[in-house]
Amino acid sequence: MTDALPRTIALTGAAGRIGRALRPHLLTWCSELRLLDLAPLQAEDPRETVHPLDLADREALALALQGCDAVVHFAGYPREAGWDTLLAANVVGVINLWEAAHAAGVQRIVYASSNHAVGLYPRSQTIDGAAPPLPDSRYGVSKVFMEALAAMYAIKHGLRGFGLRIGHCSAAPADARALSHWIHPQDLAQLVQVGLTADYTHEIVYGASANSRSWWADERARALGYRPVHSADPHTTALEAVQSGDPVAEHFQGGSFAAAGFDNARAPFL
Repeated sequence: MTDALPRTIALTGAAGRIGRALRPHLLTWCSELRLLDLAPLQAEDPRETVHPLDLADREALALALQGCDAVVHFAGYPREAGWDTLLAANVVGVINLWEAAHAAGVQRIVYASSNHAVGLYPRSQTIDGAAPPLPDSRYGVSKVFMEALAAMYAIKHGLRGFGLRIGHCSAAPADARALSHWIHPQDLAQLVQVGLTADYTHEIVYGASANSRSWWADERARALGYRPVHSADPHTTALEAVQSGDPVAEHFQGGSFAAAGFDNARAPFL
């Protein structure tokens, strides 16, 4: 069962790399696309409106979300950083967004979580969306917070949440790790569309193309309608030897994020 596509969508992080890739897809699915970002933006279509704002600005955020049916949330600090940076961008900003969306009557939020929310699982273990969080970094912890907040709002307030534990999104995989967790932008856009239309309360799915080496069993995404059309498999011969050389990074799904600062000398794989 699927719902109708939302008429008005707000895209946070619209000026970012993935936000820019999603923009043309979102435009085909709605009658108004609201572009939210601190970075400079220009409307390129009559259906687009630009809302320059920081998620810390609760008043501006409340105004931008009035009348929105759905939010596609790709704003935030996108890599490892100190706690002060991540708390402001990935925790306080997330709290403000969900509170504003609930107050505005938004029906659902499709949001970018990350593979780093589960990055301390070994690559030898296959996990699914029900796997408990096991973050590999402060950044990963901030994504776990967002997943937990989204679940609370979904169950207590009816604001549906669709979390994407995204691998690496790019036009082509670049190394051996990507053979497992890469996602093509077209497949990511399709997964966002699933989040905008499928019948669920709160879901955690994985953002990966149809990679045979994937560490993630994502039957739930398929059950909701996800049908990836790309795969990292054709790149296997060229990339399987392109590794980091770091035994910690190569052991964990989170790669270099897991290896950074790792000082557990009792780890059995060292």
